[in-house]
Amino acid sequence: MLLTAALAAAASISAPAFCETRALLLGVSHYSSPSIHDLVGPANDVAAMESLARSMGATDVVTLKDGEVSRSKAEHALQAMGARAKPGDWVLLYYSGHGAQARARVATTEDGAFDQFVPLAGFDPDHQDPERFIVDKDFYTWLKRYVPSDVRVLMLVDSCHSGTMHRAVDTRAFGFTPRLAFRGEERAFELVARPGPQLPGLVASSSEPTDERRDDLPNLVYIGASRDDQLALEVPLPQQGAPSRGVLTYAFESALSLSTGEGGTAIADLDGDGRVSVLELSTYLNSQVRMVTAQRQESTTFFPPGWSDLPILSSLPPRRPMPLGGPVAVAMFRGQAPAVPPEVGWHIVGSAGEADFLWDAVTGDVLRRSGDLVASAVTSVGGLNGVVAKWRAVQTLAPFVSELNTRLVIEPAGGDIVYSEHAKVSFDLARTAKGNLAGRLYATVFNLGSDGTIQLLYPLGADGDGEIRSDVRTLVLQTEVVPPFGTDHAIAITTPHPPNELRAALRTIDGQRAGDSLSHLIIAQLRSAKNSGSLSIVESYSGN
Repeated sequence: MLLTAALAAAASISAPAFCETRALLLGVSHYSSPSIHDLVGPANDVAAMESLARSMGATDVVTLKDGEVSRSKAEHALQAMGARAKPGDWVLLYYSGHGAQARARVATTEDGAFDQFVPLAGFDPDHQDPERFIVDKDFYTWLKRYVPSDVRVLMLVDSCHSGTMHRAVDTRAFGFTPRLAFRGEERAFELVARPGPQLPGLVASSSEPTDERRDDLPNLVYIGASRDDQLALEVPLPQQGAPSRGVLTYAFESALSLSTGEGGTAIADLDGDGRVSVLELSTYLNSQVRMVTAQRQESTTFFPPGWSDLPILSSLPPRRPMPLGGPVAVAMFRGQAPAVPPEVGWHIVGSAGEADFLWDAVTGDVLRRSGDLVASAVTSVGGLNGVVAKWRAVQTLAPFVSELNTRLVIEPAGGDIVYSEHAKVSFDLARTAKGNLAGRLYATVFNLGSDGTIQLLYPLGADGDGEIRSDVRTLVLQTEVVPPFGTDHAIAITTPHPPNELRAALRTIDGQRAGDSLSHLIIAQLRSAKNSGSLSIVESYSGN
């Protein structure tokens, strides 16, 4: 993220009867710099965000792209928008492009030894022009100075400034591009002095904020693309042939504009009340970013105390049905392409760049375009059928993930490493922010193996009806890694009543390759729970 937790803030705001959403959209794809590689996604991101804003009825939309984005133009645009905004309005401040870091001129406890900034088109670390970069503290200062505190701000930043990938990427297949220009540790330069605010402030203040001191902003919801130790990624999303997009931006657009088809509500409306609250949006984005990036990235959100139930933005766009997944494309890495019956739901393509999966016929490895080993020892069309069917089931369920009540996590080292054979791993089902509500909670947890094999984890014989007592914060399920290696998916469903039909089906197919037969049962169970259920999916990786 570009702004620190200090930007999250204080008091709630009362809104007038009518308010609107305004949008300032900044995107940089082409940097015209030998030290910064160009991106593909920001141009698509900005176009999608502009379309989204206008579909919500926004008429005050300012878009700056590539060379149009400078320090002065961004500052002037935000100041003018703050002057136009009325009490209760939302200002959507959006940036898509590279993030970066440099050695801090003033080290603080908030940011440490580095300043986080966005390099703009033409930025040259050796010949710096202050118009060609914006530091996170600048965004903070401008928001504090130019946007009245009775105007709400949603700041969405789809970039990164630092991070590392803990899980290796298989070079035979990798489809993600990091939005990281360079890291301060690698290029420890210092930014030149930049000017202070250039325009008259709209907000009365006894003193200007400085790099040393930044008070909380009482009107800001901040959403960053990744945690501080992760990279923010762009990728062709997620249907075959779709253009490159920032993962966070794609998830945000989908959260507000897509519907599961049940009542036409937005898919981020997790409690089904016809609104998307700040907490619902935060929860949904976090789960979807994790799913799309194979656990390499999860979004972060900061918002003022008391704002969790506040509806996001002034209105929501018209919803459209969630698109169905298309046919799965498989490319051969080595070996002869087999004859594939048309009814299997996948087909062979000639290029790895257009494939969802890569099959190495020599080793039997199956790779996903994320660069992960998803299955091993796959030597037949039938074996690959099980792998593809399992992933089709996961992708069908992904938009229904709702972690408002419970979330599944992997211990001891999280989901972003490869666990070796015989490693002791636990799947921990933890109550979340909304999971403290009174009422009964019944858990059903199973593993969907790399080859599509079902393994019921909970409830087993001694677990009774699977009720999680109100005094239990976390249900811990101990497991051990065994072959076949690859990518497993642990799936947890929590409901206010025992899901007897789903459990009966799980017991019937336990130990079989039948993952694709469960999606409709799980979705039906969630719908019958009437927005009181939760679905959490977490990937785990194993190998020698």
